[in-house]
Amino acid sequence: MKRFLIVTGTDTGVGKTTLSVALLGAWAQLGQRVRPLKPIETGLTERSDGSDAARLAAAAGFRDDEVSHLRFKSPVAPEAAAAAEGHLIDPRQLVEHCRAVPGEQVLIEGAGGLLVPIAPGFVFADLAQALEARLLVVGRTRLGTINHTLLTLAESQRRGLPLCGVILNRLSDEQGPEETDSVSLIATHGGVEPLGPFPFCSNPSPSVLAELAHRHLPVAMLFERAFADHG
Repeated sequence: MKRFLIVTGTDTGVGKTTLSVALLGAWAQLGQRVRPLKPIETGLTERSDGSDAARLAAAAGFRDDEVSHLRFKSPVAPEAAAAAEGHLIDPRQLVEHCRAVPGEQVLIEGAGGLLVPIAPGFVFADLAQALEARLLVVGRTRLGTINHTLLTLAESQRRGLPLCGVILNRLSDEQGPEETDSVSLIATHGGVEPLGPFPFCSNPSPSVLAELAHRHLPVAMLFERAFADHG
């Protein structure tokens, strides 16, 4: 049975691609082949270099075109980016494309957070529900992450979306005083203790990120939570 894991963020720019690359590489080293998919990517032009889809593909040993699907130029929400080019994303076709991707274990990297609009009346949380996907939430370690993380957890719980975990990601070498209490406060108020923090790394290569994943995250447990049959 095909299983979907959607990597979503508490905000944009929190490191979803970095964590996805790290986990894909780490799982591959454990002998677990996971198919990556970036169903929608915005902010891409002919001059774009190092797209999210390309990074995911490289980490898991696929071609870029096997991972990328809908691509738009404007660096805005998918619904707005499609409209800027005179298009309207069809949610049914998007769901069908995701289901048709080969492989039994599929990691989908979203765009931004759960409520980012894809089409009128359809957001990424709706895609997760349609695919019966499990969620992995990525948030930053810096100030604001408690509120953003708790809001994401509340929405996932409201929709009945199974949660694999929350990972806090450092976006720079700096460690602010707010990081000291973020984990305990998110755990107390959200019922989930975040994993990590995943360290900042200036080298985005899949092998380096995979090694960091093995050192700082429960890689095997996350795979089990994401793709195992839990009955």
